[in-house]
Amino acid sequence: MRTEPELNIFKRRHFQPVYFSWPNWRLIGRKNGAMVPTYKVATLLYPGADILDFSGPVEIYSTSPPPGKERAFITTTFSHVNPVTVAANAFTYTPDKSLPDIAASIEEYDILLIPGAWPQVIEDLVGTDDGKKILALVQKFAALPPRKETGHRVIQSVCTGALILGASGILANRTVTTHHLSYEKLKEMADEAAGGESHIDILRKKRWVDAGKTEAGVRIINAGGVSSGLDASLWIVEELAGKDFADWTANIVEFERRGKDDGWSN
Repeated sequence: MRTEPELNIFKRRHFQPVYFSWPNWRLIGRKNGAMVPTYKVATLLYPGADILDFSGPVEIYSTSPPPGKERAFITTTFSHVNPVTVAANAFTYTPDKSLPDIAASIEEYDILLIPGAWPQVIEDLVGTDDGKKILALVQKFAALPPRKETGHRVIQSVCTGALILGASGILANRTVTTHHLSYEKLKEMADEAAGGESHIDILRKKRWVDAGKTEAGVRIINAGGVSSGLDASLWIVEELAGKDFADWTANIVEFERRGKDDGWSN
């Protein structure tokens, strides 16, 4: 017959708790004692978008979870064109959904990922009818309270994707960052959206910046240049799904994480 200490060890080894909830919770364990929901990520693609700006975060969010656990994130790509050819004509993608599709169902998503491109590409984009629809989508998402099933909404820009957020007006009066060569352009586009002084505070040498929450409770995260999106995404994974999940993901992709203050030195 087992002693009480032996029984406790046996239980820990062989009777791990399983957590279920229907329809939006999955078998993926707990974060700080609470069940972790499945977060839905909508990733914008557009002609000329930088490849690593979106593929890096998508790699993080779509990495296979630890054994015995299901995915904490489900990714969906969308665009106003189909197919869409990204930076340097390097790749052509077929997005999962169209911009109108996502606009009609944006309340179902928890993370809106906005990649960057050369500043001129973004300036040209936001001046078009489709670009204005993208800005309207950003504004709409920023005004949505988090889903009850998840308790979180995040707008994540990578690199010069912050220019799109700036042009939408949601960065006014916030502390932000972007690619180190586009600080002035971000200020210019944010001021234009505000019709004057936007009062944004652009931080330099930051890997990412938490720009705070909108009135609706949507958190805005700006990653610095290009590869910074990987660190920002892992930080978001840690915030939403827990450190164990984030550490597992970083180990699988063999990525050495940097802190938010470890930005580009130029």
